[in-house]
Amino acid sequence: MRKSFFFTLLLTVPLGLFANTPKTTLDIYGFIRNDFYYNSRQCEEGIDGVFHFFPKPIKLNLSGIDENAVAQANMLSIASRIGLNIKGEPILGAQSSGKIEADFAGFGVANYVVRIRHAYMQLKWESSTIQIGQTWHPMWGSVIPVTVSLNAGMPFQPFNRSPQLRFSHNLKKKFVFTGAAVYQMQYTSSGPKGFSPNYLRNSLIPEFFGGLEYKDEHWITGAGVDMKVIKPDDKSLSSISAIAYSQYTQDKFVAKARLTVGQNLSDQLLANGYGKTYNSSTREYGYTNQNILSSWVNLVYGRKWQISLFGGYAQNLGSSMELHDDNGLITVYSRGFYTDTQEMINSMFRVSPTLIFNLPSFSFGVEYNLTGVTYGTIQTNGKTAHNYTVNNHRVIGSVSYFF
Repeated sequence: MRKSFFFTLLLTVPLGLFANTPKTTLDIYGFIRNDFYYNSRQCEEGIDGVFHFFPKPIKLNLSGIDENAVAQANMLSIASRIGLNIKGEPILGAQSSGKIEADFAGFGVANYVVRIRHAYMQLKWESSTIQIGQTWHPMWGSVIPVTVSLNAGMPFQPFNRSPQLRFSHNLKKKFVFTGAAVYQMQYTSSGPKGFSPNYLRNSLIPEFFGGLEYKDEHWITGAGVDMKVIKPDDKSLSSISAIAYSQYTQDKFVAKARLTVGQNLSDQLLANGYGKTYNSSTREYGYTNQNILSSWVNLVYGRKWQISLFGGYAQNLGSSMELHDDNGLITVYSRGFYTDTQEMINSMFRVSPTLIFNLPSFSFGVEYNLTGVTYGTIQTNGKTAHNYTVNNHRVIGSVSYFF
């Protein structure tokens, strides 16, 4: 009852404040979404399986049976969404606006809570724009694959919404520069105490991004560099990552591609992170980055009936320095690493055909995912040995009603 009252208050109070302001306009939007999914084996996942990462490694019990070779299926409505676009009066010669958007995918099993997706204000001049608040991380970019899955191509596509101060400027008619200072909240780095925003917070330095994008009638092409410093304890670790992406549109046909090469990208939901080192001369522990290459290609045709084919590939490139082997135990803070078995992802692929039927206020989509992961025993160079592959066959059906 208390949560329902709070959510009603959250929606109605802003409407009461702004409804009588002549120069302010409000636009409520959202959708009701129901998702069904089937997996052929147990997977790493979020939001009770609606958000799919990758299949888990082989886990043999005393009888020699793989405990993760168990299928699963479920249906959920928690991805339903509601938002409010606000357009206000000019401020400092700029058009002011804002957005607040929420879904019901907060943490818990069967105990769902309202979760902020976007909450930002914006000032837009003729050639420049400033955004303050939580929205998509600049690494997300403006070229995104068409999928039924909520993961939108993750873990091959960076996926992150974070609080930030973002500045964009039109250098010429078709070029836009973007710079941002970003902090962590919901999507965080891994470390000795699990996933936490404290590692970036304790460094006292925000994450910095700079990028350049070209856009015309047919093409969108861009590139960017991201830098962050985390402090898991009394030691700090600096990481750098780069993205490049392109999209070509011709009538109903769209071709998209992206490449990400980076370090310590667990906060972007990639199978990546960092590990512990040891200097025998100084007898001091430290940290080193794990490196990753991740890419995808997406071909799309149609509007009302839309066909999409997605293909993704990711490769573990190893660590920047030698990892510390403490009597057979290597410590890595990364998605896709399992401390108890010392197994880690070496590479991963996904092939995913999609069919979507779109109407103005209705959408129905079906999708098949084949995700294959090659696991192996981690070595001190951050790569793996004794590799083997597991596959997951995933089927998704989704129905959405928009308002």
